[in-house]
Amino acid sequence: MNYIPRQIESELLSASKHFSGLILTGPRRAGKTTLLRKLFPKAQYYLLEDPDIISRLRADPRSFIEEIRPPAILDEIQNVPEILNYIRTQMDRLPAKKGRWLLTGSQDAPLM
Repeated sequence: MNYIPRQIESELLSASKHFSGLILTGPRRAGKTTLLRKLFPKAQYYLLEDPDIISRLRADPRSFIEEIRPPAILDEIQNVPEILNYIRTQMDRLPAKKGRWLLTGSQDAPLM
């Protein structure tokens, strides 16, 4: 499948230099994950639709998040929104470190 460039690319790259975390939301199958993986090829990738990952996150969210070596893409964050506080704690702990947490979420009213 060919990559389709997006107008938002430069804004995401710029924002990643100024903020610890970014969240990219939109409809399912719009290319959010493909875009982030293209722009941030060195980032670790976690699909939060995988039942094993969801189970680990719910069992011990703090340990799971602390094991991640950013930058990291957490895909489909709406499936485990309870980890957002743990991610925020990590961002607050190292505010000078930018572009560490790259989140995607399919549009979901409670997540917004």
